[in-house]
Amino acid sequence: MKPIISVVIPTYNRAESLLDLLQTLQGQSLPNSDYEVIVVSDGSTDGTARVVRAMQRIMTNLAFFEQANSGPAAARNNGVLQAKGKFIAFTDDDCLASRDWLKEIVKTLETKPIIGIQGKTTTYKEEKTPLTHQIENHFGHPALPTCNAAFHKWAFQAVGGFDTSFPFAHNEDADLAWRIQALGEISFEPSVHIIHPPRKEAFSKLAKRMRILESEFLLFYKNQKLYQTHRTSSPWVTIYKEVFLIHLFRHLKSHFKYVARPRLFFQGVALNVVWWISLIKLFPKFRKAELKYQSHYKSS
Repeated sequence: MKPIISVVIPTYNRAESLLDLLQTLQGQSLPNSDYEVIVVSDGSTDGTARVVRAMQRIMTNLAFFEQANSGPAAARNNGVLQAKGKFIAFTDDDCLASRDWLKEIVKTLETKPIIGIQGKTTTYKEEKTPLTHQIENHFGHPALPTCNAAFHKWAFQAVGGFDTSFPFAHNEDADLAWRIQALGEISFEPSVHIIHPPRKEAFSKLAKRMRILESEFLLFYKNQKLYQTHRTSSPWVTIYKEVFLIHLFRHLKSHFKYVARPRLFFQGVALNVVWWISLIKLFPKFRKAELKYQSHYKSS
């Protein structure tokens, strides 16, 4: 008997957190025969294969595939190609699924006239620091974070899946959601709950984060009207007004709660300064990206 829903998880060198996620998927309230879990390793070298194959001895509905490092968008597309369910759910390898996550997705997609869901994502706020990454989505977001999303499989296939040409793992989820919304409604469902625990990152990795904003230009030139509806009038406004001025100043202000923990406080302030400098230095690269995508979509 075919499963009703397939969970697709791209993973890259996060064997430990992936195991935590798989354990929450093993304990779902939806019957095991109604869902399958598909893990796609994107060139992992940390023993991910060993961890997943050990879990396969416990989870009979767990499938595992490997590919050369090509990014999470390609890994998700690969996973959907293997999927047997009529619904596709996505989450990330550093998340935890609530017990009723899949049950709520199936119930919602079977009873509402919609073709997609974005669920509620929460974090453990007491574990957050300036050097952690976490996602929170309490009321819905136009970008539809792929750590907690589900679609009718036919809709995903109809739009061709994720666009793997995005230069960084950023905005391919918004692009997919906007294309699917042309076919029908994607609703926000708070009962579809994922936890995204704060993930500690190295300062050196976080310092390079602003380069992902190059993806704004591809998203803009693919969907100019939708970009202006859901985001801002242009990538330049997004980068240098929304991020450089508004977001980073709010980010800096949030670090003052760590004054009693000087190391965290100064790390946070230093990270802000590095990001401001980085955005100034990246201006020529962003301009080059703009010309590239402008030319491509004008000629196509």
